[in-house]
Amino acid sequence: MRAVVSETWSDLETVADEWRTLLPRSRADSLFLTWEWMQAWRRSVPESVQLFVVKARDERGRLVGVAPFYRTRFRLGGLLHFRGLRLLGEHGASAEYLDWILADHCEREAALAIARALKEHGSSWDCMWIPRISGWTGARERIQEACAAVGFHCHERPRGFSALALPADYPSYVTSLSRSTRTMLAKRTRQLVAVPDLTFVQCRNEGERNRFLAALFELNHRRWDAKGRPSAFTGLEKRFYEEFTRLALERGWLRLYGATIGGELKAVQIGYVYRGSFSQLQEGFDPEAPPGLGNVLRSKVIELLIAEGVRTYDFLGGFTEHKRRWGARVRTGHDLFIGRRTLKNLLLFAAGIWPTGRYLTRERLDAGSGAGVASRTPEVVHAAQPHRELSSDRSEAEG
Repeated sequence: MRAVVSETWSDLETVADEWRTLLPRSRADSLFLTWEWMQAWRRSVPESVQLFVVKARDERGRLVGVAPFYRTRFRLGGLLHFRGLRLLGEHGASAEYLDWILADHCEREAALAIARALKEHGSSWDCMWIPRISGWTGARERIQEACAAVGFHCHERPRGFSALALPADYPSYVTSLSRSTRTMLAKRTRQLVAVPDLTFVQCRNEGERNRFLAALFELNHRRWDAKGRPSAFTGLEKRFYEEFTRLALERGWLRLYGATIGGELKAVQIGYVYRGSFSQLQEGFDPEAPPGLGNVLRSKVIELLIAEGVRTYDFLGGFTEHKRRWGARVRTGHDLFIGRRTLKNLLLFAAGIWPTGRYLTRERLDAGSGAGVASRTPEVVHAAQPHRELSSDRSEAEG
């Protein structure tokens, strides 16, 4: 088995069909590693983003492993710079569960081939940052085992996720909720029944997609402007949503729901259904809308998903009291920080420093319009801060 590195988009595009074939044969299979997700991310980031994608092939030349990295930089205390690797589709796209894509019949061999290629190309990088990987697919073990075998530093720490297992019918779901949550939902639903012209709607075509997205961006801005906090949809993330929702609609993955009053969208929830699981990404809510509208919309979404046969409502990163009230259960994932054994890296790994902003800052991609370059402004994320929880904060305020 051998592995090579692709450093251009044109080279990577030659394996698009093989990527689509490999992903369903891998335990890493998730929405966030689909070729469509990568396509949308590519079209949203500056052209200057440099790839470092490691591809493993077996003795018959078949693609059996992909570690989809791109180059970045980390900065320690404003003085030392480290050449970093991050996974494609992560930054600016709210991706979770990223991983190395390995054929299930030869996971260890493919992962080891990738790790050896990374060691051979050690002059090109210092450390790699792989946050928010799942803890129930063996991702941590596969990557750590291969990297440890070639002598890399390997640090890991737990990361919380939460998901709701959906029953066969909606009445069973409601019965499973606590009495206080059932009372809250019943009360809010009764109040909203009296609101004239209130309807719940779902995006079905391209024309509706544009309308729903515009409302999502506007409502998210309006809600968080009122709180003095930034919206989720600026620059790169906005461009990514515009691009990926188009592809997701074509593939039948997109789920965009809304609540309208007098024909105007007052609350929007967006997510995707992939392999029987709904991933809830973001929401927008009019702060002047009737109280509880967001919570009632969520209950309607859950009802529709159950009727569709969806098995899981995935809240993704973080576990909060709000999510617990909806029936979510905690799932444990991990962050991985891996580095070559060099004197410079010893400063990071001996001290247990993570690229989360307190000491070691991460380069962010330019969120502007058309600069075509990667910004050297550090992306600062404090160590104790989980993946952005805008929707849960908002819904808790509504409830």
